[in-house]
Order: sequence, then structure tokens, then C-alpha cells
Amino acid sequence: MDRFGKEEFRQLLDVNASPAVSIYLPIERQEMTNKALRLQLRAQIDEAIERLETANSVDEKIWKPMASRLQGLVEDRNFWNQRGDGVAIFSAPDFDAVYFLPVQFQAQTVVGPNFHTRPLLDHVAAPTDYWVLAVGEKEVSFWEGSPTGVEAVEIDDLPKNLQDALLMQFGKDQDGLNYQTGGNYSQGGRSTDQGGTRKLPSPMYHGHGGGREEHDAYLARYFLEVSRGIREYLGGAEGPVILAAVDYCHPIFKQSSKLRNLADEGIDGNVHFWNDQQIYEAAWPIAKKEMERRVDETLQLWERSFGRGSAEMDPATIGRRVVEGRVHRLLLDEAAELWGQYDRTTGEFEEINDGAEDEDKAMAVDVFDEIAETVIQLGGDVVVMPSDKMPSDTGIGAILRG
Repeated sequence: MDRFGKEEFRQLLDVNASPAVSIYLPIERQEMTNKALRLQLRAQIDEAIERLETANSVDEKIWKPMASRLQGLVEDRNFWNQRGDGVAIFSAPDFDAVYFLPVQFQAQTVVGPNFHTRPLLDHVAAPTDYWVLAVGEKEVSFWEGSPTGVEAVEIDDLPKNLQDALLMQFGKDQDGLNYQTGGNYSQGGRSTDQGGTRKLPSPMYHGHGGGREEHDAYLARYFLEVSRGIREYLGGAEGPVILAAVDYCHPIFKQSSKLRNLADEGIDGNVHFWNDQQIYEAAWPIAKKEMERRVDETLQLWERSFGRGSAEMDPATIGRRVVEGRVHRLLLDEAAELWGQYDRTTGEFEEINDGAEDEDKAMAVDVFDEIAETVIQLGGDVVVMPSDKMPSDTGIGAILRG
């Protein structure tokens, strides 16, 4: 599966080229070997082409190469060999991107002046993905999870064990920490080799007491190296990272780690020999609590802001406040949509109704999607809310900056 976080989301927002085609397709694993998915994708591509033809304002010299690239995916064997529960496909002049993700998207095709990112916004703003990091002195394991299961992930730059982490740090300034093994010796970032092949180093702490304190300091450096590799892999992804380790390692990892989305609760014990189902059964309840906690915190903030008069529920007002840079946090009902046209310079929008011209319908966008994208581009935050917890009956709410 592909990595998709806020960095990748912003890359889609930065594409300023029209027309922009967005296709979302759910993947039923049992259908991967037959023609059903190919037929579905072909049908959605045909739908996009029909809309491009209907939009007379779009030059066919621009969109026909896009259509050709999209059609090439249908019989691309490498494309269908990817893993994921859903695929998101984006095409614009001189731009293409495909993401296989652990998300069961609803089948959808949108053609507009920019990409339709609402399904991915749900994924980024209310993440349903999470990760399990199992760390032991002899082994590091990592899983990526969704509400339905987990899958082991290999990360190239991640230390394989404690000694491997020392080699990754070998040659750096160790603040008085020397490494020594056999005839191989390193001190202060300089190394000498007195006996041929370099061996894995063992820590020699000088100026410290021995025993447990020494060992804990050793582990802290190891955990720092592990967390660095995980942080680089995740990028801006928002889901929780759940630590699985023996009990005494948890406080050391939390103190030394730089992972801002490390879950408060973890899994105690050595889980390296567990299968994926066992990992999922232990991790999913923890991940679910972390996700629900963010929603609850947002509701508390909404209640305080609403009481002070610094919250809005009217879509037209929110549209204007967004472009003024006044929205701190946007709340979106997970099921709400508002199709029309949105002006990102003025914040005004026009809803598309059943009597609209065919060309207007062909290029319609989800106004809520446009508003959310603008909030993110201007440095605000977006939280996708479950419908039964959404405090506004308009489908949207905004907490304004003080």
C-alpha cells in the first residue's frame, strides 16, 4: 500500500491545472483476478471522458492525452498488482498520481477545475489507519493497520535490531559514549581497525555508573534511531503509532522517541511471533480510542467557542471566513456534500440544482471539499465528524481564530 499523509495531500492541492480528473474505486480482493474491476475502472474513465466532452470550454487537445493515460491503466498488469482496499487516481495536464490505500472508497468520478479530495480528506483529517511498532533488542517489526486488519511493512532505513542501530550511529558524536569490540575501537567519532573485518560494536560507557542505568541509556539511543526511521516513513500521516514492547521499554521509548502521534496506550509483551490477526485484535481497540479522543476534544472546543460567539454554522458565512484566514478548525459531517462552484478568492459559492446547464453539472465540485482544502492551505485544521456527533445540522461548522 502507498503512504499518504498531509504532505501528499498538499501536493494534490498545489496542482493548479484544469481540467482535473479524480477517480475513486473500491477493491474487492477476490475480484482482483477477474475482469470485474477492470470493467468498473473502464466505465469510470468513460464517464470522465463524457464529462470532458460535455464541458465545451475544455480544449480536447488538453484532455485527450489525459484520457489516453487513464485508459492505459485498465490493462496495466503492474497497476493491478498493487495492494489496498481502494485506489485513488488523479490526472491533470502534465500530472498523474495513483494511491492504493487501506480505505474502502465509494466508486466516484469527478471532473473539475481541481482535484476532488474529499474521500482523502476523510482519510487525512479523521484517520482510520494506524501503525503498530514492535521493538525488542533483537528485532524491530512494523505493521500498518486499518479498521479491518493489519499488514506487515518493511522499511529500508529502519534498524533491524539494537546492534544495527549502533552501526547507524557509528561515527557520530556520542557525547562520551565509546564503542568497542575486539580489535575495533571508536572514540569521539574516530575509528581505528586493528584486527581486520569490523565487527558489531558493543557500548562502553565512561563516567557513568554500571548496571541498569547504563543499559537504559543504551536503549534510549536505540529507540531514538528507530523513531527517526518511523517518522521519516510516516511523513505527515496523522494516525496513531501503537508501541508493542516488554513493559520496562515503554517509558524509555516514550521519553526518547520523537514520534508526536505515539499512542498513550500500548501493547505489553514480545509480539514478534504473533500473526497479523493477533496484532489486529490487540491494536484496533487502542487505535479506535485514539481516534474517538480527537473527535471528543473537537466537540469540547466547539462548545467553548460557540458559547463565546466564535463559531459559525452557516455555509455561506463559513465560505467567506475561510478566505479571510479566520477559520482555525473546520468541522465536516462525514456524509454531507454540497455540489456547485466555489470561488477561492472571494469565498462565494453557487449551488448546482437539477435545472442547471449540463456543462455546469459536468464541472461541478463539492463546495465543502473546496472549503476544507482552502482551510488546510491557509494553515487551519479540518476534522471529519461522524454524523451522529456533528454539532451542526448544515453539515459544516467552523471554529474561528481568536
